[in-house]
Amino acid sequence: MAKRGYRGKHPHNDMKVSQNAANNKAANNSKLVNEYNKTGVKNKYDYIKSHEGFYPQSTTTLTVNGTQAADKNIVITSTDGTSVTYVAKNSETAGSNQFKRTADNSGSLINCINHASGHGGKILASLSSHKNILLTQLEPGPDGDTIVSGSSPNMTASNQSANQISINGSFSF
Repeated sequence: MAKRGYRGKHPHNDMKVSQNAANNKAANNSKLVNEYNKTGVKNKYDYIKSHEGFYPQSTTTLTVNGTQAADKNIVITSTDGTSVTYVAKNSETAGSNQFKRTADNSGSLINCINHASGHGGKILASLSSHKNILLTQLEPGPDGDTIVSGSSPNMTASNQSANQISINGSFSF
């Protein structure tokens, strides 16, 4: 029997996840998570596509430790490489990515991140506790494991090295 060939890229090798996957957020049980973590980088998207309902989104937690210094910033990068700088100011201007620098500024920073001129849905920001903000990448997969950086000494991100004087963390699954 003759071998059938094709021209161009393989039709299922598009490095994207099904549009329906976001709606099928079945429990990411520990067996799937362990298998996914053992998978090589080149096979992670194929693993996601072949396991219906498995939708591993990268997350990070920002901890806000008091009033931010004026004009200090936080830089967040989404899965598609969009990098946005949010700057601490005396008042919030979400359209300019400026958050209120008061002691309880977490709500203001959330508004800026979720705003259309911020990450506009590429990253979802939500309050997870009094001073913690949970950031979740919209798109699943290893490309969402991006860096969170900045100059604010009163804010830390998940996976941050100890004794850092500025934000130096990352998203991870």
